[in-house]
Amino acid sequence: MTCIRLTYVLITTLMQRMPANVVRFAGFKNKVHELKVTNMNGKTIDMNLRRQKNGDGVRYAIEGWSMFMKENGLRFGDTLHFTFVSSGNILILSHVVGVIAG
Repeated sequence: MTCIRLTYVLITTLMQRMPANVVRFAGFKNKVHELKVTNMNGKTIDMNLRRQKNGDGVRYAIEGWSMFMKENGLRFGDTLHFTFVSSGNILILSHVVGVIAG
């Protein structure tokens, strides 16, 4: 199994983009890729990664991100720790550090 660890700090509810190092690691090149996202309870949701123009390059947005945030009680400023498993395009949420309300 080939995997890479990544960390997100939530700054928007609209969409999340897959980091460039993960895109390179996974070899994404198509307009759309299937992505399985697993929460800390083991529930897996099927989502899509959609390629978008970004200046002279491209980036990949995770479609359905706002639903994932809502279903898992995630908030702006939370830090999410994931493992991406390239065989199967699976993004596994392993740990959340919640933002401190102030």
